Amino acid sequence: MTSTEYGHHFSVKNIPFGIVSSEKHSSKQAATRIENNVIFLNDLAQVGLFKSVEGLTNGVFAESSLNNFAELPKSVVAGVRKAIQDAVISNGVSSLPSGSVEEVSKVTMHMPVEVKDFVGW
Repeated sequence: MTSTEYGHHFSVKNIPFGIVSSEKHSSKQAATRIENNVIFLNDLAQVGLFKSVEGLTNGVFAESSLNNFAELPKSVVAGVRKAIQDAVISNGVSSLPSGSVEEVSKVTMHMPVEVKDFVGW
């Protein structure tokens, strides 16, 4: 099965977070997926989509891991999800900024977190 065959698992109700890169977005960065669309979150942050999310750290979506985003309070993560949902429900994925959305088959997924100081048993 290809990743596009799983598009039905990624509705607007399920806003997962991951780290991806692509030809257009060469650096690893935060993204989400809705159906077969990968949405680059730093692009949305740059146009102010998350300006109402209190406590969101500037530049956190441009980082190569989700470590710092995952450390933010749950209310911040919920606010980011809600902002994405509101934008997509109101106007559709196609209304998001040009270049911020790519087909899932055009991106490379990476480990979302960097594990540090791990000591095995």
